[in-house]
Amino acid sequence: MRFIKLLTVKRIWILWAILFIFSLTLTYLWWVVIEFHRDYKSIPPHHLIGNRPSTIAALKEGGFPFSFLVIGDTSGSETAETLMEMALKKDKPSFMVILGDFVRKPDIWNHRFFLTEMAVEINPSFPVFLVSGNHDIDYTGSKIKGRDRRVTPEIYESLYGARNFDFIFNDCLFIICGVDLKSPTLYLDYLRQTLENRGKWRKHIFVFIHYPPKGLAEHIEGSLPIPREEEFFSLLEDHKVTACFFGDYHGHWRGQRKGVNLIVSGGGGRLKRSQPEWGKFHHILKITVEPQKFVEEVITIQEQFELEDAFEEWVFTNIFPVLGTSAKIYYLIFAGFAMIVGYSLLKLVRAIRSIPKLK
Repeated sequence: MRFIKLLTVKRIWILWAILFIFSLTLTYLWWVVIEFHRDYKSIPPHHLIGNRPSTIAALKEGGFPFSFLVIGDTSGSETAETLMEMALKKDKPSFMVILGDFVRKPDIWNHRFFLTEMAVEINPSFPVFLVSGNHDIDYTGSKIKGRDRRVTPEIYESLYGARNFDFIFNDCLFIICGVDLKSPTLYLDYLRQTLENRGKWRKHIFVFIHYPPKGLAEHIEGSLPIPREEEFFSLLEDHKVTACFFGDYHGHWRGQRKGVNLIVSGGGGRLKRSQPEWGKFHHILKITVEPQKFVEEVITIQEQFELEDAFEEWVFTNIFPVLGTSAKIYYLIFAGFAMIVGYSLLKLVRAIRSIPKLK
């Protein structure tokens, strides 16, 4: 009988130990959720992420040479975050351009996760301009089922400002083209008008667009071919554009056509298994601009462990939409988990103390 009682107590001891470890793990993870929520609530109202006049006003001109960063298709990945942090340690760029697909899908909570990562965790001291990609906006209503979570073109612009945008910095013209999938030729009208009105006598002209033309290389297949491709190339050539940067293709490619440098930089996040090995690496570009030329530095890195950011994005897209943004509910749940930890620990200690008595 004593043996049976001892065996029963040991089983109870093991069960309480399992409950204690499980509840302690949940309590720790929930505290991490609270930290994520705290970061989200800490997004500054006047951050420097997006295409607004206030973002341009934050630029600090200092003449030549100056540098800026270019990265594409980051998809909220830990790899992209590490690349940005590496580039920031090397030098102090004047600004950064993300070439689209900076979220996994056009869900409002994916965008809030992106803003938290950029404005709170990375927190660059300079403006970050955005090119809209096919993963960033739901044009047809087919990608996101819930209407309250769907990021339409209007919601996108309320978050980040204009999709078509330009600014002048150190007498150089920078043009961001957002291709509207419902009216895909509008970007050409904007590009033409901006080049004609603001492009004359500039030292350099740089253009940024998400979708690469099919005419770049046979292995570069974008999700959307640029409408009126030859007209696009003609505009770049006629106005002597220094360089045009593209994303969408998850790799790096560089070429030149009639004096215009054409650069694909979509290796900020996930790499596709199906794509060729040429140019298939994670990277961010540092572009140093001088009066007569520009220099391209490719900063590379191996793929990073994605567990932390994957968990954080899961919390943003699954926990926050259900529980809301009030901090009280998160602390109440934490208190509940903590009580379970305390109760299971007490029971575990009692179960352990009762073993010798049965012997």
